[in-house]
Amino acid sequence: MKNYNSFRVRKRNGAYPLETGKFVLYWMQINSRFHYNFALEYAVGWANKLKLPLLIFEGLSCDYPWATARTHQFLLEGMSEHSEAAEGSSASYLPYVEQRQGEYSEMLKQLVEDAALLVTDEYPVFIMRSRNEQLSSEWTIPYYTVDSNGMIPLGRLEKDPYSAYLFRKVVQREFIESYTHPPEENPLEKVENREEVSFPEWVSSEALRSAIALKSISDVIRMSSIRQDIGPVSSTEGARRAGLRRLTEFLDDDLPVYGDSRNDPDHDRSSRLSPWLHTGKLSEYEIVKKVLNRQPDSWDLDRIVWSNGSASGFYNGDQQISKFLDELIVWRGVGFHFAHHRSDYDQFESLPDWALKTLQKHQSDPRESIYSYEELEQARTHDLVWNAAQNQLREDGVIHNYLRMLWGKKVIEWTPDPETALRYLIDLNNSWALDGRDPNSYSGIFWCFGRFDRAWQERPVFGKVRYMTSQSARKKLAMEEYLKTFGNPSASDTR
Repeated sequence: MKNYNSFRVRKRNGAYPLETGKFVLYWMQINSRFHYNFALEYAVGWANKLKLPLLIFEGLSCDYPWATARTHQFLLEGMSEHSEAAEGSSASYLPYVEQRQGEYSEMLKQLVEDAALLVTDEYPVFIMRSRNEQLSSEWTIPYYTVDSNGMIPLGRLEKDPYSAYLFRKVVQREFIESYTHPPEENPLEKVENREEVSFPEWVSSEALRSAIALKSISDVIRMSSIRQDIGPVSSTEGARRAGLRRLTEFLDDDLPVYGDSRNDPDHDRSSRLSPWLHTGKLSEYEIVKKVLNRQPDSWDLDRIVWSNGSASGFYNGDQQISKFLDELIVWRGVGFHFAHHRSDYDQFESLPDWALKTLQKHQSDPRESIYSYEELEQARTHDLVWNAAQNQLREDGVIHNYLRMLWGKKVIEWTPDPETALRYLIDLNNSWALDGRDPNSYSGIFWCFGRFDRAWQERPVFGKVRYMTSQSARKKLAMEEYLKTFGNPSASDTR
């Protein structure tokens, strides 16, 4: 059988390693970590095979879509941590912070000229997808993309999964094989040629400027041509160490009651790990490993039993753990695999046929309230619960998991047509959320329109798409403290 992890590797062109290459280049685009990283591991393997040193390049442009001071700060904090960790490392690390549009791509082109081959991250959405598609056809060195995103390799499925139930069957079939072929914890320890990469003078001077910039993150943000009014979230640090701290807190305090309390905003037992998962600071595998270590002492992999796609009865251990792993592996993974196979993952037309038909049938139904994008962005609606969710997004860069669904559903009800609602939701989420611009984000938004769901009772505006109300949420969820914290006092109507 083909080596299991070979399903993660994709050679994008037919080029051969350049004999004149001075190093192997790992371009760290999204999975920004030195640990549990299949792409970094693959780059180390090539460096050893070619007997060359390894250069890790991580850059930040100033003109990416939905660029804000919030995302800039989060990413820069991670790069700063890498700069510290790379001192004395077995590989050379080059951070670069673009100040003027075009500098990033020029720097990368210059590095490619001296590289024997390039390894970078496979990622199915956002600018990483378009970069990999375009640049691999333009450059004359081998261009490899490696999937370090989730437990089940993106290359393992032949087509997009249309439901979580279908993908859960894949997870159950593949889980043990995947779990027993993990990424290496510290791939940099295996680098054989530990020579420091010598850069041309132009690279050294630019890199020095970047290193200085990383020590003054606030100055970098002010100098960048990005949206400044969406400011950093001071309570959420973009470094891996912060993600690991949150993971430990979750395992100790929240996982034991996860399934019972995660839907209540006042208790908020959700993992809140998505910002670090999105930027690749944490590996899905290492989270799964640490979670499984919390199973009862008698539990081992032999307890796992095929359950034909059922959300229960597969892991046969602690039920709180089973519920969390289903969210992490199945619901996160189905979005990645869908986007990997569908270039239209962010388009209204990608919805299932039944959802398209029913939404279009009810497109002209009268709406009780219509809000502009600006009113929604500023949380100026009549609905206290919705405003609270939007205010949490504005302040914390996240929305409580359950309320995120309600947040999306209400925008469908308050906009002239579903296409407008979709556009508003994508822009709101990708601008304000720390975990925006992610396959999982698109899954959450499109679920509100029927993706990965089924038809329900027909009603105005929504047709057969699932309907949710703020009034119902208030009745069944503990959220009084949440509303006091984030709600607008003048809004009380929860239709």
